[in-house]
Amino acid sequence: MRHFKFGLCLLLIVAAGCTKSFPRYGAAGERPAGQSHSVQSRHSVNATIKLGRILQEYLGKPYAGRSRFDPGLDCSLFTSEVFKKYSKIQLPRTSEDQFKDGKPVNSGELAFGDLVFFRTDGSGISHVGIYVDFGEFIHASTSNGVIISKMSEKYWEKRFVGARRVLE
Repeated sequence: MRHFKFGLCLLLIVAAGCTKSFPRYGAAGERPAGQSHSVQSRHSVNATIKLGRILQEYLGKPYAGRSRFDPGLDCSLFTSEVFKKYSKIQLPRTSEDQFKDGKPVNSGELAFGDLVFFRTDGSGISHVGIYVDFGEFIHASTSNGVIISKMSEKYWEKRFVGARRVLE
């Protein structure tokens, strides 16, 4: 279901022309709390598709340390690998250092491909993911490997620290 949902999200971005604004509504037609009235993809159709395909390759990949034969990856290694594959961007190794890169982005202006950062252990930035639109982000979860989560989940919502745009 997650793969279908991600593919549908990518299709809607592409169908919107990637340069136009379009409204974002919840299931009952209301606007989700804390979300902007419109979203703008900052990438061409081909670039959006390329990034989407790279992200799909990682869905389900295990978190680091699950097996000595498949070491998996942690959250910042995940984002580093994705951006290196996508556009040869070299991100720092840790989520804390990645938070220092790029241009700050307000939560209401998040776009597909923005890095989103969280404080999960109480001391500084400790988790990073990639925003995939519609209030969701893809990340390497310690318990489930690479998954898509909603930014509005209570756990993530109260731990959100900020976002950075490293793609222009």
